Amino acid sequence: MAFRKFNAIYRKFKLIFYRSMFKKIKDTDETLSSAEYFCLECIYLMDKPTISQFAEFLDISSPNATYKVKILMKKGLITKERSSKDGREYLLVPTQKFFDMYENKDETKTIDNMRKSLNKSESKKMEKILNILTEKN
Repeated sequence: MAFRKFNAIYRKFKLIFYRSMFKKIKDTDETLSSAEYFCLECIYLMDKPTISQFAEFLDISSPNATYKVKILMKKGLITKERSSKDGREYLLVPTQKFFDMYENKDETKTIDNMRKSLNKSESKKMEKILNILTEKN
């Protein structure tokens, strides 16, 4: 029963994400395809990947990944920064323009509502569950 509830929560967050994603695509001044938005999302969530890491994650060729990155750079949504660990590598970094577009008020509202409805003990249990989910997976 608890796992069905977790699946329902997961589905709700995915729906919130997709609704906000399409709203952002529609509301932005940029012409942004859903595939480009998903690439941006991956780059952001991967936390400054290299082009090869990005390509490997999406299981696409390096030239295809480079093409997608160039489009996103041209639109001012990501930049490349030289890696401090290996000066030969460049990291893909979202720009402020991306973050201005990315801010998700729907997710924040959902989390705030959940926070307000839990007492201190329930919040601690929730934190323990979330720690298990994020550390073990």
